[in-house]
Amino acid sequence: MFRLSSDVEGGDLLGSLLASLLADFDHWFTRGQTLLEQCPDGVLSTGDRLELAERLADGKRSIAATRSLLQASPEPVAVSMKAMAPWHQLVMEVWALSARVSRASS
Repeated sequence: MFRLSSDVEGGDLLGSLLASLLADFDHWFTRGQTLLEQCPDGVLSTGDRLELAERLADGKRSIAATRSLLQASPEPVAVSMKAMAPWHQLVMEVWALSARVSRASS
């Protein structure tokens, strides 16, 4: 079993992992926004595109707020799975939209 030699190393590792995870969420939310701009009408209705666009914008705001809280904390902190679950669901929706847009473009 791997053991960290100090709390500092553990905090650094946690911070690094969270930074990478938040960057991934941000990437996919931005990718979703780009996909919506290219999305044919036959793939998503206007209402569905607007609703997804708003949820992606909310997701990006949540990621930015989380980054700010992490940076403001003097101690290492974690982000709960409950908080990240909607972000993960949104990423899966972006992946599904990407597949649908790709199929429509072929």
